[in-house]
Amino acid sequence: MKFLYNAPAVLHYGALIIGDTHFGMEKSLKERGIYDETLSERIFGKIEKLLLETRAKKLIIAGDVKDSIFETDMKTADVLKKLSERAELTIVKGNHDGGIERLAVMGINVAGPGGMVYRNLGIMHGHSWPDETLMQCDYLISAHQHPQISVRDKSGKVHTEAAWLVVEADSNNIRKYYEKFNKKIKLILLPAFNPLVGSAINKPKEKQLGPIFNNKLFKLNDAIVFRLDGSLIEKLKNIKK
Repeated sequence: MKFLYNAPAVLHYGALIIGDTHFGMEKSLKERGIYDETLSERIFGKIEKLLLETRAKKLIIAGDVKDSIFETDMKTADVLKKLSERAELTIVKGNHDGGIERLAVMGINVAGPGGMVYRNLGIMHGHSWPDETLMQCDYLISAHQHPQISVRDKSGKVHTEAAWLVVEADSNNIRKYYEKFNKKIKLILLPAFNPLVGSAINKPKEKQLGPIFNNKLFKLNDAIVFRLDGSLIEKLKNIKK
């Protein structure tokens, strides 16, 4: 497994893994008075470039592939069709992916909200409980949180940037919910691929989403935080809010 340099993406045995593309966000932006008709195409272009650079034959999107919860708009359908022509496309269903199963007619694979296992790597969106098979992997990748780090510098200016989080398991809490699991499993929080999506995970007012954190299956405060360029920042609990 390899974190790609300056990109919110993982390369694992020929598969490019990303999350939270939120294709079709143009509609919700327009409702807020923001006009950007090429956002989805630009995101598609970045994914296409990564596929070419890595020569990945598979593309796995860890949920929230689309922005609209209930519908798949024409812009999203068009982008996904083009992606499926460039790589074998699998979508792990996220909370925004209502009705995504209908894309199977386009040759797109869809995994349920419990996630999927690819070469001993568990991949899920993060809004639902992961299937037990995922908890037996060495690593569990989750999207959904859109992790960013917010830091105030000496002049008082606040800087916010996307970040990777690597989190160790809390075996005592995991065994309350799973009979079989890997005691050494680590959780990797995947930054959102859509640049307009993100939330500062080191701010106390930000509620953590999904059952794995609400039930403390992983030690979030002790998470190791990395920038997209791979440089180590600090443990999450030591980053000034």
